[in-house]
Amino acid sequence: MVKTNVRCPVCGTVNYNLYLEETGGFMECECCKAVTCSEQDFEKLLPRIPVLKTGRLLERTRIEVVQL
Repeated sequence: MVKTNVRCPVCGTVNYNLYLEETGGFMECECCKAVTCSEQDFEKLLPRIPVLKTGRLLERTRIEVVQL
């Protein structure tokens, strides 16, 4: 296991000798008790949302209008 020193993004206190591997990157600050994770770990937790471009969407869903 790797020990790391992490600065709390909320209060700025340095937390020493943390095992971030066992908590998945999360830590609880010793000073302010805020539970946070690093920005890189936070981006990994976010779900990926596909983005559709309207040009491609219109090409796939062509609707023909028929006059009666």
